[in-house]
Amino acid sequence: MIYGLVPIGGKGTRLGLTFSKEMLPQKGFLHFNPISNNLVSAMVEAGAEEIVFIHGFEFKKDVINFFDKDFHKHFLQKRDGFSNVLREMIMNIPLENSDKILFGMPDTIFRGNPFHEMLEHEGIACALFTTNDSSKVDRLYQNKQKFAVKQPKSSALQNRFWGLLKFDGINLLDMENTEQFYLHTEIGNILNSYDFECISADDYLDLGTWDNYNDYLQNY
Repeated sequence: MIYGLVPIGGKGTRLGLTFSKEMLPQKGFLHFNPISNNLVSAMVEAGAEEIVFIHGFEFKKDVINFFDKDFHKHFLQKRDGFSNVLREMIMNIPLENSDKILFGMPDTIFRGNPFHEMLEHEGIACALFTTNDSSKVDRLYQNKQKFAVKQPKSSALQNRFWGLLKFDGINLLDMENTEQFYLHTEIGNILNSYDFECISADDYLDLGTWDNYNDYLQNY
């Protein structure tokens, strides 16, 4: 079975909205279509049969209510950190070794559907996007296939970072039994303990600030 795993625990404090940031509208549609549906639609189009939302203590009813209730589940993330999103998936979904888990951020926009190519690979696959600014993301090192977690631009690092992930069920079940899974709160640190395939992708925007959202509206 293919699952889509979507974290919706972010508070969106940089935007100061009265609604969930995942519900900002996409441009180019005659009807309301939130930015989070860009990710969810890509997951579904790639074969996801169920979407699993992991929310924080602030329950995002507007996000949950938008998506088909028969098609998704939602669970509370009890501890901070993206790695705990994976942990909640393991604890709440009876995964099998052959399952596939697609992961991405719901306040981002990307073109195309890298999930198709990612699903062609066994094990962990990362879709790498390009950034030319100094934002702190999980950047790939120049000389090794490891991520520098939450690091700005530097000569030792590439301008590529992971934006989408694919795990096999066996990967998450194995992670549950490793010390690193409980020591680290960032997914990049966990990825560094494993081999992973890299897929080239592009046209990725984080819409978590007004500057980025306005850039999306005007230039994307």
